[in-house]
Amino acid sequence: MADFPVEKRAAVVDNSLYASIMETIDLGIVILGVKRKDLIFKNKFASEIFSNSPSLLEYGNLTSLLLSDYGTKPAEEIFGKNYTLRFRNRLLGYTPYMISDSFIWIIIRDITERSRLESIAEAVNSMDNISYVFSGIRHELGNPINSIKMTLSVLKKNLNDYSPAAVERFVDRAMTEISRVEFLLQALKSFSIFENPEIQNVRIDDFLNRFIALVSNDLRAAGIRIDKMVDPPNIIASADPRLLHQVLLNLITNASDALSQKDAPRILVRVQKNKSLVYLSVEDNGCGMSEEAQSNLFKPFYTTKTRGTGLGLMITLKMVTLMKGNMEIKSAKDVGTRATVILPEGKIHAAA
Repeated sequence: MADFPVEKRAAVVDNSLYASIMETIDLGIVILGVKRKDLIFKNKFASEIFSNSPSLLEYGNLTSLLLSDYGTKPAEEIFGKNYTLRFRNRLLGYTPYMISDSFIWIIIRDITERSRLESIAEAVNSMDNISYVFSGIRHELGNPINSIKMTLSVLKKNLNDYSPAAVERFVDRAMTEISRVEFLLQALKSFSIFENPEIQNVRIDDFLNRFIALVSNDLRAAGIRIDKMVDPPNIIASADPRLLHQVLLNLITNASDALSQKDAPRILVRVQKNKSLVYLSVEDNGCGMSEEAQSNLFKPFYTTKTRGTGLGLMITLKMVTLMKGNMEIKSAKDVGTRATVILPEGKIHAAA
């Protein structure tokens, strides 16, 4: 390099520096050639993101995945804007740029962890609104209590005029309302029973073997098949086993309710790992939910069931957030539902 002119030496250093930076930053960088429709450059981070699907790092596949509107919409409506994409177990944020009509640069970010933390914060903030929750509780308790009072009042005033069969109907009505109150109080007990979680390493495969052994008889009696898939089999999650048991029980109960009118009903418990997160999903082939129902799932007292408090999933979400986790629910009407609990991966401590 000593024989190079100063300007050329500077250019070589600059190019080397830029290449080094692009290879080491925690951003995926992909450069596409518009005229030849080819992949010109991909850095290490981009290669790692698509390592399980290397064929995606081709011009046609990549534009189909990330730039589906390219060629059908004006460039100003596509480039320079932020997008998100759920890819396998990651949430990706990306921004495409058009450079001099010849090159497309795509900057890709892995925002999985940021999104998880934001969701936890949002959930905790929602659940901290105690006045809202307890206002709903007063309403939910008030309805059956008022009904019981009215029923007993009418019965007391007309006891001598009613036949035994009529009296029995009034008593049955009161007992039904009392059951509603008991059901709600039991749900509220679950809401506060695990305020101090005991986080530990949980070997998921062993945990699921024990759990499924407990619930399989009831599911089998209802004609429901349950299977599990843990890949890899040695996954360890950071969780409270009591909380995780209750969370899974709630999700299995919801899934079995959705399968009541289904032929060949099936529940699959699937566990996968990506980086430092464990994804535990309960999937069913039941009735599914509308988009409106999905948007209200975690709101207190919202329910699509004829018998329910509307607190079950909110309580489940609270238990998950106590374990520094998050939840996602995806559903399609008449197809089924997948509820996913996302937990931190546990740490294996080497023996001293």
